[in-house]
Amino acid sequence: MSATTTRKPRNRLEPLATLVTWVFRLAVLATAITVILALFGRGPLFGAHIGGPSPSLTGVCLNAAQALLQHTSSGLSNAGLSPGVRATWSSANVCAAHPSFRQALANTITLLPIDVFRLGALYLAQRLARAAARDGVYTARAARLVLVLGWWLLAGGLVATVAEAFARLNLLSQLVTWNVDWGQWPVAWSVSWPIAWIGLGLIAFAWVMRIGAGMRADLEGTV
Repeated sequence: MSATTTRKPRNRLEPLATLVTWVFRLAVLATAITVILALFGRGPLFGAHIGGPSPSLTGVCLNAAQALLQHTSSGLSNAGLSPGVRATWSSANVCAAHPSFRQALANTITLLPIDVFRLGALYLAQRLARAAARDGVYTARAARLVLVLGWWLLAGGLVATVAEAFARLNLLSQLVTWNVDWGQWPVAWSVSWPIAWIGLGLIAFAWVMRIGAGMRADLEGTV
């Protein structure tokens, strides 16, 4: 007499959970390498950092708004640049080919807000994918994770961009000799409205998922 065994069908969300997990791990590795390179005064490993310095393999570059730079009627005034710093008025780039440790550290700080925001979003997406693969989509846990992810994209994205704006002003103050007005941070601020709208959409979808999870629990309780 042979015993028959039933194999549990594979959850279709498991490959997605695995993919998101690997993307998160690669993002952590890439961020660590970028931060280390920035501390040693080198540019991003994979081209330009989103919303940050221009792609430069060596040195520190800041793509600043022209309103933040001293200029005359004919163009950029180079008299207020720190030693070893050059600037291009057409692209509003301020670069130090051989940055000091303070300049390299200030450049590194400009990378952290967006990098931390991106890693946080990937971490929450990883938790959501794992929870959905294990328990299903319409559960209270999955709805809560979608809600947290939505608020992270909406509120966390705004906080990260504001922190990045102040960090960029701090870097500019290390590259120039004139007094940088911190009240001009809105000029250096650049918010990603698509991410904010996606966050708002996830918040709304989380409420729908919560209602669906409640209905599922009621149906299971009546069976």
